[in-house]
Amino acid sequence: MTEYPEKSWSFSKDKLLTKCPRAYYYARFLMWGGWDKNAPERVRKAYRLTKLTTIEQFLGSMIHDYIANNITALKTQDIHTALNYIGKEFNKAVKSSYKMKKEWEQNPKNYIMFYSIYYKNRNLFEGNLGKDIKEKTKLLLQNYYNSRTLKDIQSGIRIIEIDRENNFTSFFVNNYKIYSIVDFMYEKNGNTYIVDWKTGKRSKDDEFQLKLYALYAYKNYNIDLNNVYLINEYLYEGDFEERKYTKEELLEVENYIKERIEIMEYYLKDKEKNIPKEEKTFPARPSKYNCKWCNFKEICPEYNENFISQI
Repeated sequence: MTEYPEKSWSFSKDKLLTKCPRAYYYARFLMWGGWDKNAPERVRKAYRLTKLTTIEQFLGSMIHDYIANNITALKTQDIHTALNYIGKEFNKAVKSSYKMKKEWEQNPKNYIMFYSIYYKNRNLFEGNLGKDIKEKTKLLLQNYYNSRTLKDIQSGIRIIEIDRENNFTSFFVNNYKIYSIVDFMYEKNGNTYIVDWKTGKRSKDDEFQLKLYALYAYKNYNIDLNNVYLINEYLYEGDFEERKYTKEELLEVENYIKERIEIMEYYLKDKEKNIPKEEKTFPARPSKYNCKWCNFKEICPEYNENFISQI
């Protein structure tokens, strides 16, 4: 293990840096090495807190995994089997969160801990949560079965890449590893299609994410960017949106990444070794919006000072 994390950039980490530099410090630097049982307790805790997940994130991950396996294995669309499997996995995750906290604290990578259970802001057994999750899962699966992308697959395509088993795909800009995890990429009739399965609502970030995937494809597969179609499959809405850009528009993403890397490097005291400045250099931006779903409020002095009296 290296003493400091690798020089890398991702869209999600960049958003966190913009939202709250202190949270970025915890997620990027303080947690480093926290998987080692001999690490300081605050480092261990920061690492554990990076592993918290929301119910929505967990369900999205399950749907993505199901789709990847379904496409790869060319299985028939059996919604009852899929619902049963995802339901069992969700129940296991709930049990892990409620009953196996000590095990999770020792080995957070191999257990599930829901944010709402850890911070005790939601009782999963109240109301109709289980029923609502099952209905949402059924809707997402049905809309996948009816998606335009699946119809394309069934009519015959050449798969270029599919996200399975947490393959952290990347490319390089200015000696930084740029993480860009493509859900699905395929070729048909001489054109390349890059698909992002969305299990939540539309976001203003959707467009940039697709452009980032196109840049990844260009860097790794040398594809013709003039023949690339970028697709959001909105499974919750049962809709899709196809986008097409010029080569120049897509390559502009690389310039944006370079600009963001410069901002990120402001917080480093050694750019070559990726050594951060002191924690206090990363300002916290406490607010009800920023702190409501922050994983790190348990260890953040700014949260304790500004919000603990309101709980």
